[in-house]
Amino acid sequence: MTTLPLIDYRAPRRAERRRPPRALYRLAIWLRVVARHDALDAELARGADPRSRPELALRADQLERMRHRRAIAATLRRVSAEAIAPPARLRAQPVPIHREQVRADAVDLLALADRLAFPQPAADVAGIAIARRLVTDGLTSPLYCAREPHTLRRLARHALAELGPID
Repeated sequence: MTTLPLIDYRAPRRAERRRPPRALYRLAIWLRVVARHDALDAELARGADPRSRPELALRADQLERMRHRRAIAATLRRVSAEAIAPPARLRAQPVPIHREQVRADAVDLLALADRLAFPQPAADVAGIAIARRLVTDGLTSPLYCAREPHTLRRLARHALAELGPID
C-alpha cells in the first residue's frame, strides 16, 4: 500500500508567493503609460531620466520612434503653412492656431520639423517631448495661445538643442 504525501494547504509565506508573470508586469506598465502619457511627456520635457522608471523608459521609446517623430514634424509643417497662407476653404479646428505667433517664428518651427523627421536618433528624448507638447497642449502651447513674443521660438530652439545636431 502506497501512502500519498501530505499536502500543506496553508497560505504560502510572503517569500514563497509567486511573482506575477513578466507579460502581466509589462501590460501594467503599458497601461500606466497610456493613462499618463501627457504627464510622462511633461516629465521628459523637463529633463527626467528615462531610465529612472519603467514608465518613463517605455514612453521615451514610444517618442523616439520614427513614425511618431514624423507625425509631430508633419503637424508643425501644417500649422506653419496654415499660419502663413490660410487654406482657401476654412475647416473646423478643435483648437485654432495663434497665427501671428506662428508666422513670426515659422522658420524655427520648420527647422524643428526637419530635425524631427531626420532619421538620425535624438541626442535626448526631451527635445521630442517638448515638440510633442507644443503640438498637443491646446491650453498652454504658444502654437494656440497668446504668449510673450518669441516664446515659440525659444521653445523650438530649446527642443532643437536637446535633439542635437545632425551629423
